[in-house]
Amino acid sequence: MTAEQLAEHAARLARKNEALEDFAALVAHDVKSSLLSVLRSDEPREVLTRAFEIVDSILAATRADRADGGAAQGADCVQQAIADLGDIRAEVITTVTDEFPIPPAALRIVLRNLLTNAIAAGAGRIFVSAVARGDRRVLVVDDDGAGLGSTDRYATGAQLGLALNRRLVARFGGVLELEPRAGGGTRAVLVLNGADR
Repeated sequence: MTAEQLAEHAARLARKNEALEDFAALVAHDVKSSLLSVLRSDEPREVLTRAFEIVDSILAATRADRADGGAAQGADCVQQAIADLGDIRAEVITTVTDEFPIPPAALRIVLRNLLTNAIAAGAGRIFVSAVARGDRRVLVVDDDGAGLGSTDRYATGAQLGLALNRRLVARFGGVLELEPRAGGGTRAVLVLNGADR
């Protein structure tokens, strides 16, 4: 093996190790959330079934590689993320029809986390939209919840979910940012570059 091949192999192993670490952390994060939902639910079997499906989607996302990850149908991923949450009180309004250069399981995880955070912030309405800007695809999640700076209605936690989602998105050449909305609430912006896919 040449030095170049060894370096390439070492880089591939490092990416796989990072994916395994992300898998463990995402499972712990999402399963903990699901188990808390079980405690509050009148139908724990249904919530546990969703939890198993969530673990499967996380496993699929962490196994996906940038080179063979495929493209996600935005509308499908939004609907799957909503279904993962079960009964929610917030109204989710979506106009997403675009395709995104990221594996479907990864986009589903990110959307599920963003929707969960908006609901935890007391959002009554969540708007999911998409814009194509040249070779970039931009997905925007706006909510009317408490907002980033509020400590009254939202327990921020350790922000583990946000950090993990940023790492997951970065594996596919994307960026995930949060910003306050002028009228209150939070805007999450996911930017994916499709040029090198």
